[in-house]
Amino acid sequence: MLNLIYAIIYLRDEKILFNFNNILSTLGLKKMPEIGTISDLSDFIDQNSAFVSQVTLYTYVKARAGTSFPKLFENADFLTSLTISRWHIFSASVCDLSLFAAAQFRLSDHADKAICTAMATELGSHILTKVEQDDVDPKVFSAMINTLKARAKKADYDSHAKGDGFFSVSSDAFMKWAPMVDEFKELDEEIMRNSMHLRWIGIRRELASRLNSDKTYGNWIEHKNQARFGN
Repeated sequence: MLNLIYAIIYLRDEKILFNFNNILSTLGLKKMPEIGTISDLSDFIDQNSAFVSQVTLYTYVKARAGTSFPKLFENADFLTSLTISRWHIFSASVCDLSLFAAAQFRLSDHADKAICTAMATELGSHILTKVEQDDVDPKVFSAMINTLKARAKKADYDSHAKGDGFFSVSSDAFMKWAPMVDEFKELDEEIMRNSMHLRWIGIRRELASRLNSDKTYGNWIEHKNQARFGN
């Protein structure tokens, strides 16, 4: 029972570990709403970064631990390490997905490189500055914002608007922060990186199918004008 309680607390802590709406959509039983505002897009990045980071981490740890997995939830130090790992992978995932999301507006010819840079930076920064937690130093998120800013300036939005070109940082964070001994992670590197890669494929497809770039870009411009003129 104690193991179950720990598991429930752990799983409940994230926003959408099991997003049943997405499952129904995949099965063709429910149509997901379009992404038509910059707020919708921010929520998509936030929620799916949480989903990818936790599910990928949790699945790997469960597979690696094998039959000893339930006992890990009785180890307070391990649970702390797991939580810390999750936040690092989450912040890296936000960084990756923000860049990819911004690139969609280059793909649709709404935005040039400068605008994509601004959009990626603002999307990721907005999410990472509003994280409410007391598990890790807030500098974890401010450091990732700086990483995002640097990547956004150098990004090739034309080349990486499709595919996995933007998704290296989350994979690196998974390799670095997964709470397993380095020997195991060295042996498992290909498996770990592939598992992260496969998670992102579905997220990219969903974004492409749900994003109304006309509406979302127009909404972003509207917000920028309101901020500029103080409306």
